[in-house]
Amino acid sequence: MTTAWLLNAVGLFVTTVGALLTFLYLRETPRFADKFASAEAGREYTRHQRLLTWVVGLLAAWLVVQCLALILL
Repeated sequence: MTTAWLLNAVGLFVTTVGALLTFLYLRETPRFADKFASAEAGREYTRHQRLLTWVVGLLAAWLVVQCLALILL
């Protein structure tokens, strides 16, 4: 096992953990949509929050697949 492979594996693991923690944070954050002055701003906030959660979730899932592939292959 070379040093480059080890550093690559550690970097992938740290990135995966970071993406998973970010996804969990976004998924469990309180919703502030009712605190906005206008209903339109609340809807936009909710839409962007949902989109960001999906994107980070997909990123985390892809990194988990890569990490598993690195371990198993």
